[in-house]
Amino acid sequence: MGLDIDKSDFDDKDHTRFANELRHDLETLERLLSSKGWGEGPSTIGAELELYLTDINNRPIPCNDKVLSLARDPFLTTEINKFNVEYNCPYVPVKGKPFSRLKTLMDKRILTLQELVDNDGVKITPVGILPTLLETDFDAGHMTDVPRYQALIKVLRQCRGQPFHIEIEGFDSLSMDVEEATIEGANTSFQVHVRVNPDEFASWYNAIQLSSAFSLAMGANSPTFLGKKLWHETRIPLFTQSVDCRNPMREAHLPCRASFGQGYLRNSAIELFRQGIHLLPVLLPDWSDNTLKSPELKSAARRHTQKRESESPELRALRLHQSTIWYWNRPVYDQADGGHMRIELRSLPAGPTTIDMLANAALSIGLAQHFRHNIEFLMDMLPFEFARHNFFAAARAGIDAKFIWGASTGSVREYPVTDLLLPLLDGAANGLREIGIDGKEADKWIAVIERRIMTKQTGAVWQLSSLAHYEQMQSSYQALSSMFSDYRANCMSGEPVSDWIVH
Repeated sequence: MGLDIDKSDFDDKDHTRFANELRHDLETLERLLSSKGWGEGPSTIGAELELYLTDINNRPIPCNDKVLSLARDPFLTTEINKFNVEYNCPYVPVKGKPFSRLKTLMDKRILTLQELVDNDGVKITPVGILPTLLETDFDAGHMTDVPRYQALIKVLRQCRGQPFHIEIEGFDSLSMDVEEATIEGANTSFQVHVRVNPDEFASWYNAIQLSSAFSLAMGANSPTFLGKKLWHETRIPLFTQSVDCRNPMREAHLPCRASFGQGYLRNSAIELFRQGIHLLPVLLPDWSDNTLKSPELKSAARRHTQKRESESPELRALRLHQSTIWYWNRPVYDQADGGHMRIELRSLPAGPTTIDMLANAALSIGLAQHFRHNIEFLMDMLPFEFARHNFFAAARAGIDAKFIWGASTGSVREYPVTDLLLPLLDGAANGLREIGIDGKEADKWIAVIERRIMTKQTGAVWQLSSLAHYEQMQSSYQALSSMFSDYRANCMSGEPVSDWIVH
């Protein structure tokens, strides 16, 4: 989703030209989606894994440029802050054993990265929010020197017109104003991409909206920020508020750029793209590739791109705008393989282990397929506001969350998420089989979730328990550092978090 741009200042002409191209791209996508057979093909799964770089004292170390230069890997890229890198895991077919294949790829990349930087004292770790972060870690000097990041942070600040206000109530309370949106870089995630056929997009998207609350509750791994014990998945409110560029005096009626969405899909993915264009202003009207081209050259470039990508247009303006809209489940247009649609699951945290991350993905996808059989009934039973409630309840309380759901009698009330999920696990495993995943593969990953329910231990639960243990003997910050040391050791062992012991 992150397209490169070459500049960070834009004028009215840029906005006018970009608006015209954006309108053209939307019309083109609408035609593609209505074209019989477009975008159909074998389903695939891919992922983006964001990783923290820390030193021997468990402090973030701003050296992503050095890590990338050592790795020389086209699948590795920078993140907004210099103490993070992102691994873009290659796509694998859904059929067979996709999660095991992704695990092999991820384990190999993390291990080889760690070997490359061992002599420099750098540690590579997947964790939703690094427990040892300080406010000083988000000054301008820690931002990666890339035009896209510079432009995005600049325009978010300009649109906001005042500091970004962070207010999170959990076990502790956090209230702070920050000048820069770089604080969103505290969040690292495991973003899963699933390719779906366009005519099935709406049912898949609605089902994933429902299933993501369950996987978020079971996968929570970000319970602290700046020394405060907040939500089990603090990334959700922190990211939402740190990129909320609405001016509170003029634009409070507009939706936030990071949201659960405005409602269920009725028919097609085009609804989400229309909403993004009509409800949210353009932030990056970049014309670096097109501004100086005559209509003839522009047309020739389009023909070249279409030929190179099996007649699929680039739709660069649409993709660039969409990359600045952070739905927790986001539609993605991709020109590759003749053009296709994906759903990007953005809510899952990085860590604790590759086993845990892929089990979370398997749960979300398998449960979504199970829900698709009765998606109309579920949407009637659970108005969109209830689905949104469940999602944020999962982020707040994790495995201890209570969801609004319907009983067999038809009554709708709150239930503990584990009481709801246990009877659904067989359906999730069967859902994975239905989309072509090997039966043993399906059972293997859903069993990881079942074990978590039995032990009542997620990444967030383990972090909070370990922190409470060390707080009996150490200062608050040292306890956070000791907890993270244990976290790293457990993470490198590869054992699922359900079996981690609090020392």
